[in-house]
Amino acid sequence: MNAIKEFRRNTPAMTAEAADAARARLMTAIHEPGAVRKPTATRARRLGWRLAVAAALALVVGGTVVALRDQPAMAPVAGVAELGERAARAAENDPTPAPDPGQWLYTKELQLAGVEGDVDRDQRDTWERWTSVDGKRSAWYQGGKLMFQGSAVMNPAELAKPPVTPAGVITKIKAAILDEDRRGPQELNGHVPPEMLFMEINQLMTEQWLAPDVRAALFRALPTIKGMTVTQDVPVADGRRGVAFSLTDAEARSYLILDPETFRYLGTNSTRLKDRTYKWAGGSKETFKAGTVGLTAQLEAKIVNQPGQRS
Repeated sequence: MNAIKEFRRNTPAMTAEAADAARARLMTAIHEPGAVRKPTATRARRLGWRLAVAAALALVVGGTVVALRDQPAMAPVAGVAELGERAARAAENDPTPAPDPGQWLYTKELQLAGVEGDVDRDQRDTWERWTSVDGKRSAWYQGGKLMFQGSAVMNPAELAKPPVTPAGVITKIKAAILDEDRRGPQELNGHVPPEMLFMEINQLMTEQWLAPDVRAALFRALPTIKGMTVTQDVPVADGRRGVAFSLTDAEARSYLILDPETFRYLGTNSTRLKDRTYKWAGGSKETFKAGTVGLTAQLEAKIVNQPGQRS
C-alpha cells in the first residue's frame, strides 16, 4: 500500500526483505497488541492485520469519504455460531474444482490506511499476491520484478490431514504459532492470545487455497475463539457491506467480513484503540496513535498456472 511507500523513504536499499520489513512494521503497529517483534520477512509473511473503521452510511478514513454501494437489506444473522455454520455450509457447497498441485492462488486487494482526522496520512493502494497451492511459496511484484519468499506459518496440507474438525484445526494452528515463537521472539509463554489466533485464521483464509472441508472447519472454529461476536453491516474498502466475525481486545477492534448472501470473503476492517510506541531494530522509536485505521477489500481471487499470471 502507499503507506508502505512512506516507510520506504526512510528505509535504505529497498531489497525484498526491506520492503517486507516496512509492510510488517505498519501492519504490526496497527493491529498486533503484544510485544513488538523484530520486522523480519518471517513476520512480514502475515502481511498483517489489514485495517479499518466501520460507519453506517459512509466510511471516513483520514478525512476521505468512501460512499457505500446501494445493497438490499441484509437478513440478520442471529449470532456468531450461526454465522460460522452458514459460512461453513457455503464453503462445503462451493462448486469450484480443486486446483492442481502446481497451480497458484492469485489475489488482488484494495487497501486503505490512515489516521482519523489526518488527511495527509490517508493512503490507498492495490496489493497483488500469488501463493502456491501447497502454501510453501508466495510472490509479488516490486519495481517490475517478481519477488519470492516462503509463505504462511501454517502449512495448509497439515490442516487437511483427517480428521478435519473445528477443534482439530485450532489445535494445529496454535501448535504452529507456538513452534514459530519458540524459534523466534519467545514471547508467548505457551499461550496463543485470541487476537493472534484470529489473525492467523484470517491470513489462512484470505491468502491460501484451502480445501472446502478445511475452510468449513475454520468457519466453525471462529465462534469458539474467546470474545468472538458477530457484527452486521460492516463496510470494506470498496464500499461493499457484509456481516463480520468481530473481536475486540484492549488495543484493537477487528472484523473479518463476509458477503451476507454467499458468505464469501469480502475484506477486513480494524482500528487501533490505544496509543502505542514501538522500538524498532536499530533503536529508533515510533508512536502510533489511537484511531490508526484501515480497511481492505478483496477484488479478485482465482487459480492461475504460475506466479505473475492474472487470468
